[in-house]
Amino acid sequence: MRASSVSPDAIRADQLRRLRERLPEVLARNPFYRDRLHLVESWEDFQRLPLLSKAEIVADQEAEPPFGSNLTYPIDHYVRLHQTSGSSGTRPLRWLDTAESWEWWERVWAEHVFPAAGVGPRDRVFCAFSFGPFIGFWSAFCGAERLGAMAISGGAMTSEQRARAILELGATAICCTPTYALRLAEVAGELGLPLADSAVRAVICAGEPGGSISATRELIERSFGARVYDHSGMTELGPTGFGCAAGGGLHLVQTEFIFEVSPDGELIATNLGRWGSPLIRYRTGDRVRLSEAPCACGSQFAKLEGGILGRVDDMFTVRGVNLYPSQVEEIVRRHPEVDEFLIEQRTVRRMDEVTLLFEVTAPSPGLSERLSAELRQALSARVDSREVPAGTLPRSELKSKRLRRVEG
Repeated sequence: MRASSVSPDAIRADQLRRLRERLPEVLARNPFYRDRLHLVESWEDFQRLPLLSKAEIVADQEAEPPFGSNLTYPIDHYVRLHQTSGSSGTRPLRWLDTAESWEWWERVWAEHVFPAAGVGPRDRVFCAFSFGPFIGFWSAFCGAERLGAMAISGGAMTSEQRARAILELGATAICCTPTYALRLAEVAGELGLPLADSAVRAVICAGEPGGSISATRELIERSFGARVYDHSGMTELGPTGFGCAAGGGLHLVQTEFIFEVSPDGELIATNLGRWGSPLIRYRTGDRVRLSEAPCACGSQFAKLEGGILGRVDDMFTVRGVNLYPSQVEEIVRRHPEVDEFLIEQRTVRRMDEVTLLFEVTAPSPGLSERLSAELRQALSARVDSREVPAGTLPRSELKSKRLRRVEG
């Protein structure tokens, strides 16, 4: 079912039909869900199912290593193993896919994520990713193959090699995290490589909220001379959302998931294509703002305004004001001379103190004072800013951890 041709009512009816068809098999065969779920005949039945947290999944895998008990089929039915990045500080989750569920991953990319970014069979898709066990852009790579595009692996390459390969191979689309897109642009600039004049038309970003943060998105677009499209997904859940030409947030793939938003703004999801290890009413930990207003791109899917606004575990407090790293990033990325940044939180005399640490590409007198003033004005909270020497702050091609809590 394609977003542009199916009404919301038809989508909702199809969601319930698929849930009713597949849930009995899960109840009969999946040990994890046997005592958690009941048959669903209506949306009222569905609402009575319990919510599921990541902590429960982690505990299950620790109790029954290495894969836990959320397995609907015998182990020889599964053909792929991936795991979470572990960026939240918890033990990485291992997740298995059957041939059917991996085909589902590929199809979501080929039918929704890539077309929304204008990527088609004639494109050359470069995945700037290590291709280790983290799910990362494995599904993007395979989805590009399914689409008929040329899929190019950037695994086992340095940033310099990737920047050169993008130019030499004529890549027209890039898949990476927002932070790594800026890192590639930085390296290309140091080498005198004209990324902004390359064949790249689309940069698909995931793993961090930067693709929907206007200042970050605009900086990437200037660096590559290309359009940025956000994308959301989770290793244990699947590819949940995609950016469109209209910008302004993420469309939810409602033909493949049932989405709910809790009263406090947390996204809850049920996948409808991954029955070998399903997630039913899963608390994603993502804070969102849902809109069902018509989108200029023509999609019938609901939209998350501003993309993923923040993570539950990334919220920090400054003198009683609750904030997210994405709010700080919106201010910081308005200054292109800032190369990298980190938010450092500590408790001093029982009071929360937050400092923005940042590196610059060139001297910028007075930048610390300007950043502190802008952050205070925009966030109504005091955030001190301090420049640190180049190369001091950590960098990653995967998810960047923007918040560091320190003692005293």
